[in-house]
Amino acid sequence: MKKRSISEGLMKILREDYLKITEYVRISPYLDMEMRGNCVMVYYRGGKILTIFDDKKMEGLAVEYHKDKDAKLLVPHIETIEDYFAKAMHIIDIHEAFAKSKLGEKEIQQRVVFENNLSVNADKTDYFVADVEWADNDILGGRADIIAFRCNHMEHRKRLLQLTIIEVKQGEKAIVTSVDNNGKVSAGLSKHYDDFEKLRQDKDGVKALAEDMLVVLKQKKDLGLIKGLDWLFEDSRKNKITPEILPEVDFLFLLSNYHHYSENLKKELEKLPDEARFISSSFMGYGLYKDFVHTKKELNFKQS
Repeated sequence: MKKRSISEGLMKILREDYLKITEYVRISPYLDMEMRGNCVMVYYRGGKILTIFDDKKMEGLAVEYHKDKDAKLLVPHIETIEDYFAKAMHIIDIHEAFAKSKLGEKEIQQRVVFENNLSVNADKTDYFVADVEWADNDILGGRADIIAFRCNHMEHRKRLLQLTIIEVKQGEKAIVTSVDNNGKVSAGLSKHYDDFEKLRQDKDGVKALAEDMLVVLKQKKDLGLIKGLDWLFEDSRKNKITPEILPEVDFLFLLSNYHHYSENLKKELEKLPDEARFISSSFMGYGLYKDFVHTKKELNFKQS
């Protein structure tokens, strides 16, 4: 498994040489920084806006975001990073206004990250997000939308965590599992659930993933990208503590903007067991709470 946690060298770059960038991301509800092993990536509206490597090199927007492919590409420099972010975000906004394939699900993922990690209510939710768009070809079918740790806000001091994988779906076609004429499988709800079931049997894989994600969580905390987590890694006397991770991994579907009468949703639900789990919003927000997790049977989806 490829680790997502970054080196102490890159951590130092982000805390010292590129502190300006880290602080810019920390205060912006529209930007998100994620660990990628040998680099970190900054996202805007779910689109990659900046990459920082462990040799201090930076990479800007991909060519695909530029409307005029022959135009001079926008290049990031630490001295003018505020100006770069402003222009790069505008370019992504323009791209999304005309794009056929939009970043919808990724935007939702980013909102979930902010609400549970950095918003005014972040330290009162039950989940902290360690990673989005996690990818590894060896397990879980190659990817996961959100990887978080459940840490019930009413029981925080127990320092007991549960690794939780969350699959985000938006749009009628996104939830359907199908196979085209070439045998390529489109990953809908049932395909993702099957992949999770395989992962759950891989105890070593789950353990390695959980340990790496815990390191990522602490690195985000140390960079100020998750608030209110000091108690998780140290006691009142500043002694270091390693939280306990439950051996069982959890898997949740986060469905956005679906009607209970969706025929596509009905077909996919019929393929899922009654114990398949879904997380619903806390009223109208993106905060994640354990009491809003329900099984398929408990939700009793209405069908036409």
